[in-house]
Amino acid sequence: MDYLAGRPEFVARVRAATVKAAVAVGAEADDGTEHRRLRRALSVNVLQEPESWSSRFARAVATSAAIEIDSLDSEIEFSVNSVWNSVAGAGAEPAPAA
Repeated sequence: MDYLAGRPEFVARVRAATVKAAVAVGAEADDGTEHRRLRRALSVNVLQEPESWSSRFARAVATSAAIEIDSLDSEIEFSVNSVWNSVAGAGAEPAPAA
């Protein structure tokens, strides 16, 4: 994990995926839940400081056994999206109200 997360070329690819995810999360409808607020707050932070957040996401993404230095961009994007809630502190998305 440390090997991969410390590679500048990997961190750059994670940065691109993280910014892409931040734009998508920022465009989500605001339903007023704490879950959504936390996701959107991380989106703003990532867009304001992508350099800082890319190394954090690189460490999280590198924990996936499926991710390697030559992973496809789509695999890195999927992994970034998979850890977004954890990094945001948002937990799992709440079930819709009945």
